[in-house]
Amino acid sequence: MTTINRQKGAVLIVSLIILLLLTLIGVSGARGVLMSERMTFASRDARVALEVAESMARLGEAHIDSLTDTTSFTDSGWLRTAGNGPDDLLAEGTWTDANSTSRSVGMKGPDGTALTGRMYIEMSGLASDDSNAADVDLSAGTTGLAFDDIQVFKIVTHGVGIGGTERVVVTLYGKAF
Repeated sequence: MTTINRQKGAVLIVSLIILLLLTLIGVSGARGVLMSERMTFASRDARVALEVAESMARLGEAHIDSLTDTTSFTDSGWLRTAGNGPDDLLAEGTWTDANSTSRSVGMKGPDGTALTGRMYIEMSGLASDDSNAADVDLSAGTTGLAFDDIQVFKIVTHGVGIGGTERVVVTLYGKAF
Protein backbone atom coordinates (compact mmCIF):
# COMPACT_ATOMS: atom_id res chain seq x y z
CA MET A 1 0.00 0.00 0.00
CA THR A 2 2.91 2.35 0.54
CA THR A 3 4.04 2.01 -3.10
CA ILE A 4 0.74 3.30 -4.48
CA ASN A 5 0.86 6.36 -2.26
CA ARG A 6 4.36 7.33 -3.49
CA GLN A 7 3.43 7.48 -7.22
CA LYS A 8 3.01 11.08 -8.41
CA GLY A 9 1.62 10.46 -11.97
CA ALA A 10 4.92 10.37 -13.90
CA VAL A 11 3.71 7.50 -16.09
CA LEU A 12 0.58 9.47 -17.00
CA ILE A 13 2.62 12.53 -18.03
CA VAL A 14 5.06 10.45 -20.10
CA SER A 15 2.13 8.65 -21.77
CA LEU A 16 0.43 11.97 -22.62
CA ILE A 17 3.66 13.35 -24.11
CA ILE A 18 4.09 10.23 -26.27
CA LEU A 19 0.44 10.46 -27.36
CA LEU A 20 0.91 14.15 -28.25
CA LEU A 21 4.00 13.32 -30.35
CA LEU A 22 2.16 10.55 -32.19
CA THR A 23 -0.75 12.92 -32.87
CA LEU A 24 1.62 15.55 -34.31
CA ILE A 25 3.24 12.92 -36.55
CA GLY A 26 -0.21 11.79 -37.76
CA VAL A 27 -1.35 15.36 -38.49
CA SER A 28 1.90 16.07 -40.35
CA GLY A 29 1.46 12.91 -42.43
CA ALA A 30 -2.13 13.84 -43.29
CA ARG A 31 -1.00 17.30 -44.42
CA GLY A 32 1.64 15.71 -46.63
CA VAL A 33 -0.95 13.43 -48.22
CA LEU A 34 -3.30 16.36 -48.88
CA MET A 35 -0.47 18.37 -50.45
CA SER A 36 0.46 15.40 -52.66
CA GLU A 37 -3.15 15.05 -53.79
CA ARG A 38 -3.31 18.75 -54.68
CA MET A 39 -0.06 18.52 -56.67
CA THR A 40 -1.28 15.41 -58.49
CA PHE A 41 -4.57 17.10 -59.41
CA ALA A 42 -2.77 20.26 -60.59
CA SER A 43 -0.44 18.17 -62.76
CA ARG A 44 -3.37 16.22 -64.22
CA ASP A 45 -5.31 19.42 -64.84
CA ALA A 46 -2.36 20.97 -66.68
CA ARG A 47 -2.02 17.85 -68.87
CA VAL A 48 -5.73 17.89 -69.70
CA ALA A 49 -5.57 21.60 -70.63
CA LEU A 50 -2.55 20.95 -72.87
CA GLU A 51 -4.26 17.95 -74.52
CA VAL A 52 -7.36 20.07 -75.23
CA ALA A 53 -5.20 22.83 -76.77
CA GLU A 54 -3.25 20.31 -78.87
CA SER A 55 -6.50 18.67 -80.03
CA MET A 56 -7.71 22.10 -81.09
CA ALA A 57 -4.50 22.56 -83.11
CA ARG A 58 -5.26 19.31 -84.97
CA LEU A 59 -8.79 20.59 -85.67
CA GLY A 60 -7.26 23.81 -87.01
CA GLU A 61 -4.96 21.84 -89.31
CA ALA A 62 -7.93 19.83 -90.57
CA HIS A 63 -9.83 23.06 -91.27
CA ILE A 64 -6.88 24.46 -93.24
CA ASP A 65 -6.63 21.22 -95.22
CA SER A 66 -10.31 21.59 -96.17
CA LEU A 67 -9.81 25.11 -97.62
CA THR A 68 -9.68 25.65 -101.37
CA ASP A 69 -8.66 29.32 -101.07
CA THR A 70 -8.10 31.99 -98.43
CA THR A 71 -11.08 34.25 -99.20
CA SER A 72 -12.71 33.39 -95.84
CA PHE A 73 -9.91 35.19 -93.96
CA THR A 74 -10.78 38.73 -92.84
CA ASP A 75 -9.62 41.42 -90.40
CA SER A 76 -11.83 40.04 -87.61
CA GLY A 77 -13.40 36.80 -86.46
CA TRP A 78 -11.55 33.52 -85.98
CA LEU A 79 -10.00 33.42 -89.48
CA ARG A 80 -7.62 36.40 -89.71
CA THR A 81 -5.49 37.93 -92.41
CA ALA A 82 -1.80 38.47 -91.70
CA GLY A 83 -1.10 40.90 -88.87
CA ASN A 84 -4.71 41.12 -87.70
CA GLY A 85 -4.63 38.57 -84.88
CA PRO A 86 -5.17 39.55 -81.24
CA ASP A 87 -2.08 41.06 -79.60
CA ASP A 88 -2.39 39.51 -76.14
CA LEU A 89 -2.83 35.73 -76.21
CA LEU A 90 -3.57 35.62 -72.48
CA ALA A 91 -6.27 38.32 -72.44
CA GLU A 92 -9.84 37.16 -71.84
CA GLY A 93 -11.06 39.14 -74.85
CA THR A 94 -8.89 37.02 -77.15
CA TRP A 95 -10.94 33.94 -76.28
CA THR A 96 -14.45 35.28 -76.88
CA ASP A 97 -16.78 34.50 -79.80
CA ALA A 98 -15.70 37.77 -81.45
CA ASN A 99 -12.08 36.62 -81.82
CA SER A 100 -12.10 32.81 -81.71
CA THR A 101 -14.27 29.78 -82.25
CA SER A 102 -15.18 27.07 -79.78
CA ARG A 103 -14.98 23.42 -80.75
CA SER A 104 -15.58 20.17 -78.93
CA VAL A 105 -12.63 17.79 -78.65
CA GLY A 106 -12.76 14.01 -78.27
CA MET A 107 -12.18 14.12 -74.51
CA LYS A 108 -14.78 14.02 -71.77
CA GLY A 109 -14.75 15.59 -68.32
CA PRO A 110 -15.46 13.67 -65.11
CA ASP A 111 -19.19 14.41 -65.47
CA GLY A 112 -19.25 12.89 -68.98
CA THR A 113 -19.61 16.16 -70.90
CA ALA A 114 -17.32 16.79 -73.85
CA LEU A 115 -14.43 19.17 -73.25
CA THR A 116 -14.15 22.18 -75.53
CA GLY A 117 -11.35 24.49 -76.54
CA ARG A 118 -11.02 27.68 -78.53
CA MET A 119 -8.86 28.67 -81.49
CA TYR A 120 -8.21 31.27 -84.12
CA ILE A 121 -6.16 31.00 -87.29
CA GLU A 122 -4.09 33.83 -88.72
CA MET A 123 -2.40 33.89 -92.12
CA SER A 124 1.34 34.38 -91.64
CA GLY A 125 2.64 34.84 -95.17
CA LEU A 126 4.17 32.75 -97.90
CA ALA A 127 7.03 30.31 -97.68
CA SER A 128 8.82 29.80 -100.97
CA ASP A 129 11.44 27.33 -102.09
CA ASP A 130 14.80 29.09 -101.85
CA SER A 131 16.88 26.46 -103.66
CA ASN A 132 19.77 27.74 -105.65
CA ALA A 133 18.98 26.91 -109.29
CA ALA A 134 22.70 27.16 -110.17
CA ASP A 135 23.29 23.95 -108.19
CA VAL A 136 21.03 21.95 -110.52
CA ASP A 137 22.33 20.17 -113.64
CA LEU A 138 20.78 22.11 -116.53
CA SER A 139 21.93 19.71 -119.25
CA ALA A 140 18.41 18.27 -119.52
CA GLY A 141 16.98 21.74 -120.15
CA THR A 142 14.90 22.00 -116.95
CA THR A 143 15.76 22.68 -113.37
CA GLY A 144 12.98 20.57 -111.86
CA LEU A 145 12.39 23.31 -109.29
CA ALA A 146 8.71 23.97 -109.92
CA PHE A 147 7.50 24.43 -106.34
CA ASP A 148 4.27 26.10 -105.35
CA ASP A 149 4.37 28.80 -102.73
CA ILE A 150 3.15 27.56 -99.37
CA GLN A 151 0.71 29.72 -97.40
CA VAL A 152 1.73 29.55 -93.75
CA PHE A 153 -0.95 29.80 -91.07
CA LYS A 154 -0.51 30.46 -87.36
CA ILE A 155 -2.96 28.34 -85.38
CA VAL A 156 -3.45 29.65 -81.84
CA THR A 157 -5.40 27.41 -79.47
CA HIS A 158 -6.63 27.69 -75.90
CA GLY A 159 -7.40 24.72 -73.66
CA VAL A 160 -8.82 24.70 -70.14
CA GLY A 161 -8.43 21.81 -67.75
CA ILE A 162 -11.08 20.38 -65.46
CA GLY A 163 -9.88 22.53 -62.56
CA GLY A 164 -9.45 25.72 -64.61
CA THR A 165 -5.78 25.47 -65.63
CA GLU A 166 -5.26 27.20 -68.99
CA ARG A 167 -2.81 26.39 -71.77
CA VAL A 168 -2.18 28.29 -75.00
CA VAL A 169 -0.49 26.52 -77.92
CA VAL A 170 0.80 28.28 -81.03
CA THR A 171 1.64 26.19 -84.09
CA LEU A 172 2.51 26.94 -87.70
CA TYR A 173 0.97 24.97 -90.54
CA GLY A 174 1.38 25.34 -94.28
CA LYS A 175 -0.67 24.53 -97.35
CA ALA A 176 -0.11 25.07 -101.06
CA PHE A 177 -3.13 26.45 -102.92
